Amino acid sequence: MQTLRALLVLSALLPVSALAQTPAPPDLDCSAGFDGLRSAAAALPGAQRGNDGRFDLVTQTEPDVWKVEFAFTAPGQAAHPAVTLRTFLKQVTGVWTAQSKGCSFGDERQFAALMADMKQRDSELTNVSRAEVEAKKKEASPLGAP
Repeated sequence: MQTLRALLVLSALLPVSALAQTPAPPDLDCSAGFDGLRSAAAALPGAQRGNDGRFDLVTQTEPDVWKVEFAFTAPGQAAHPAVTLRTFLKQVTGVWTAQSKGCSFGDERQFAALMADMKQRDSELTNVSRAEVEAKKKEASPLGAP
């Protein structure tokens, strides 16, 4: 009983945001198929639709925690039909990491090339974020390089 009372007192002192659970980013379920994934992504709370010139995109974000980008190939693209999901996660270090996965419903060789490109870009995006965090640390530190 004393433990329960202590927990109730502690919870009353914590801000509500500290008690709230941040939702996990969405994931891919390839069994839903191309059209099913497109519908599911568009139905996500706060989903934003767009196009980057190559892919139809659906993005969703939990600010300062994670962001996801669903990318859907268009007819005529080599890997079509395919869906990729790039997930950006903010690490405790402040570095944003990028990780991609995908579902192929067409030419597997073309899809492998698409995923290789995605993985390369993931590495580049993560490295840029890491460099930005390191630069900010140097600026903030009185011991940092001039």
